[in-house]
Amino acid sequence: MGLPLTPTDSSAPSYDDLYPEHPVNGAPPSGSASAYARLPQHDDIELSAPHTHDSPSSPAPQQQEGLVQTLAGVFRPKPHTHCEACDLQTRHREERDQAKHCCAMVAVTFIMAFICAMVLGIVVVGAQARIKERHHG
Repeated sequence: MGLPLTPTDSSAPSYDDLYPEHPVNGAPPSGSASAYARLPQHDDIELSAPHTHDSPSSPAPQQQEGLVQTLAGVFRPKPHTHCEACDLQTRHREERDQAKHCCAMVAVTFIMAFICAMVLGIVVVGAQARIKERHHG
């Protein structure tokens, strides 16, 4: 009783599809759970745009490779031709990274501003306390 092989870009099969003869699946659905509608998932561009490239991933070796050739092949860059889908994925990934970086910089700026304001407040209150102590003491 194994799971059917599905491509990685498709959604997982439902429990009813995997185990149709299970006793739980014999009764009709009750309550509001049967009112749920399936929604399309168009929010992740990387999963919704599968594509393949025609270029081979690596050339076929003509003879038995030695240890040095195998290790050198690990560090050799793989040939890859970019298509529109790759460019779109790369652009979206870079935009997300830039947005995360921008949010992080804004957060750090506010944290530093609050720390500086706190230190300045401590210094001002300490100075006022010393001035009052001199006038009353």
